[in-house]
Amino acid sequence: MLLKNFLGAAALALSTVSAFAEPASIATSRQGSSTHNLGLAISTVAAETSGLDIRPLPFQATSQAIPMIDTGEIAFGLDNAYALLEASTGRGAFDGFQQSQIRLVARLLPLRMTVGVRAESDIQSVADLKGKRIPSGFGTTVTGELLISSFLGTGGLTYDDVERVPVSSFSAMADAFIAGDIDAYIFVIGSPRDANVSVQVGGLRGLDLDDSPESLATVKGILPVGTLYELEPAENLVDINDTTTVLQYDYFVYTGASAADAEVTGLLEALNTGKGRMEEMVASLSWFDPAAMYADVPMPYHPAAIAFFEAQGIPKQ
Repeated sequence: MLLKNFLGAAALALSTVSAFAEPASIATSRQGSSTHNLGLAISTVAAETSGLDIRPLPFQATSQAIPMIDTGEIAFGLDNAYALLEASTGRGAFDGFQQSQIRLVARLLPLRMTVGVRAESDIQSVADLKGKRIPSGFGTTVTGELLISSFLGTGGLTYDDVERVPVSSFSAMADAFIAGDIDAYIFVIGSPRDANVSVQVGGLRGLDLDDSPESLATVKGILPVGTLYELEPAENLVDINDTTTVLQYDYFVYTGASAADAEVTGLLEALNTGKGRMEEMVASLSWFDPAAMYADVPMPYHPAAIAFFEAQGIPKQ
């Protein structure tokens, strides 16, 4: 059912693909979202360093584009490790719809996130979310409820302990938070989207997640690719004023098996040399490490990516 939701909304976005017939495209979520800003940063460095014309193609949610990247209708995409693993193996949201042709290009960065509340909110911990209005549903995404459930689990809570407020996507969740329809949301740290949310609500506060072994086990039980990370304040990180334990998982650039070797190589050349430029546009890209693009994960890479990593001496890790 979830994949049908993906495809229904994706059909609307696909009607715009013909406008980008000549340049390559990279699927993102909607304009202003965290992944759209990542796509803009990638497309900028690709043009400046490789002469590769890549244009962000927005969807309501990134996972809607997976079937079209699998078939080669769209050149590149951005998505998290969990969604790509489900798609490539035909599990979870992709049960019966295995996307066997998707290929990894590079690990981009660890997305780091926590529960975001208004700066003046009386919510001081995850346990304080009991009875509060929390986003749920996320009908066009794979990981929305898993992330919320992971957050709640670190405070000994589940969705049964909160008031569910249905949202369709991460962008819709941010809109609902700004409108005051929910009390907390998924705060993606270092993203231009959340810097904008902070401005609109008069400041954010990211909740410090419990970092005990039991808490980590809870997170792993819900979201196996997730880990907990102790994040230090930094000048370029809005609303992280104290050492804060957050959840993180890897985000990837991926493509289809039929993607042209030259496009894959050109994109990797841009990523390999363009970190500084990308970081100017998206603060969280300071966590991108070109030497760690070749992640050791149970998914296949495009052959041109493997050849690039071997030529550059970038090890699988």
